Amino acid sequence: MAINPLEFNERAAFGSYQVVTNEINGNQTNTFVTAFNRWFGYRTQSLTQQYTLMGNKLVDTKLIAIRHDDAVTKQMIVQIGNDEYNIITISSDNRAARETFDLLTLQKVAKP
Repeated sequence: MAINPLEFNERAAFGSYQVVTNEINGNQTNTFVTAFNRWFGYRTQSLTQQYTLMGNKLVDTKLIAIRHDDAVTKQMIVQIGNDEYNIITISSDNRAARETFDLLTLQKVAKP
C-alpha cells in the first residue's frame, strides 16, 4: 500500500528523558524533553505483524509513517498527545527518491 504524505495529519514530538530538578521541592524527576517534532500518519498493522508482536510479548503498539529522517533513532521517545512510546523498529526507506518514508513501530511506555 502506497504512502500518501497528505495523510500525515498528526504531530509527534521526538525526544528523550532527562533528569530535571523540581524548583519547588528540589526533587529530581525524569521528564520528557522534545528534540524536534514531525508530522506523521497512522498505518494499519497486518494480522501477521500483530501476531508476531504478540508472540514477542509486545503489546500496546502502533505503526506510524513519517518522512525519512536520519535524526530519528531507536533510543528516542515519541510523544503523541499525552502518551509516550519507545521506538521498537525503524523501517527506513534509503532510496535516493525525493519522497522517502520511515515506518516506525512504537510501544507505549509503561509508567510506574
